[in-house]
Amino acid sequence: DAMPAKRVSRGRDMLDPVLAPGADSRAVSGRADAGRSRCASCAIAPRCLPAALNAEQMHRFEDSVQRCRPLGAGDHLFRVGDPFHAMFAVQSGCFKSYAVDAEGREHVMAFHFAGEIIGVEAIYPERHVSSCVALAPASTVCVLPYRTLTRLAQEIPPLQSEILRMLSRYVLGGASIAGDFSAEERLAAFLVMVSARLRRPGSGGDLDLAMSRQDIANFLRLAPETVSRILARFQRGGLVKTDRKHIELLDPDGLSDIAACMNPYTRYGP
Repeated sequence: DAMPAKRVSRGRDMLDPVLAPGADSRAVSGRADAGRSRCASCAIAPRCLPAALNAEQMHRFEDSVQRCRPLGAGDHLFRVGDPFHAMFAVQSGCFKSYAVDAEGREHVMAFHFAGEIIGVEAIYPERHVSSCVALAPASTVCVLPYRTLTRLAQEIPPLQSEILRMLSRYVLGGASIAGDFSAEERLAAFLVMVSARLRRPGSGGDLDLAMSRQDIANFLRLAPETVSRILARFQRGGLVKTDRKHIELLDPDGLSDIAACMNPYTRYGP
């Protein structure tokens, strides 16, 4: 059931990264708007870094953030090897982080949804160790210049706490697929976690996924046929209802029971 990773052409032209190589930490390329981000009026603010900030702290945070114009599906936020100058907060849409091995095979590392942070793994090497591509049309991010963010974190304790919480969530997300779990457990846990990360008031268990089943299978280290077979089994068992990229979780508790051995990983989320 293990999936052979998808091969990726190395000859594909690179798009310009949002932050120009060698630029100052606060400089952004033509994709960034001149105006600052308005976090206080942003719908995802309660799930993003400024969630715990008061009005004065929020204003200081806003001054350091720049919003990028929308990226289309297939546009790259950055590529592996690009210098690290900033992290990115997803405002809308969905992004995929992936790496390509020496044989040209793609390995999906993570998916990123609204309110989540991209680029954490580049802090230590000071270069991006994976590429990040938008999966949904009109995907948008806010640029968080790293030097400015670390300075603000020292001056605003609630921001520092939220950054540490974010890092902890990132570690849990990576650990969730590292164990020796069955294909059913992996897929059930994935659906439970994505549901928690995408949950909106009144949305119930409806998931409109931007990623393909091939990407999901790659991320879970399974074959696409295995993912399709297990989804069909879940549907016959009354756990889910599927229609292409739309998945309705009919029995979230039942899925959680299948994924129980993967706790606490299935319990993390914004």
